[in-house]
Amino acid sequence: MPSLSKAQLDEFLTDQPHIMKLATLTPEGWPYVNPLWYEYDGEVFHVAGRGKARWVAHIKNDPRVSVCIDTYDAPYTRVLMEARAEIVDDNWQVPSPDKAIRYLGDEAGRKYFEETGHIPRNLVRITPIKTTSWSGGGWHPRYQA
Repeated sequence: MPSLSKAQLDEFLTDQPHIMKLATLTPEGWPYVNPLWYEYDGEVFHVAGRGKARWVAHIKNDPRVSVCIDTYDAPYTRVLMEARAEIVDDNWQVPSPDKAIRYLGDEAGRKYFEETGHIPRNLVRITPIKTTSWSGGGWHPRYQA
């Protein structure tokens, strides 16, 4: 299973509306995983969370996070990251329906934006530190005897 090149990684992270699984740490040190919509600019991710979301509170307490973005159908692709998260705006309002349209389609996305776009959110920047990826089938040579 080969790793993705930078170009393949960028394409994978931007071409489809994959769901990010974001793992934060509870105050007791337990992983807490939350599925999220995301935007990726080739260097960092941006996600938005409601003010009372547990995972947002976790980031305020400890910025270390892990990310998993993957596919559910063969040939499987997986991207895993160790990263740092930072709340860059704790009173952010969604500027357009673009992300909702990306994830829900045109009609449902616009409706979702109309109903919730005015509600302030926490805008969170996630900066990857270490990235591991693979795509395709079979076992990676390091796992073969």
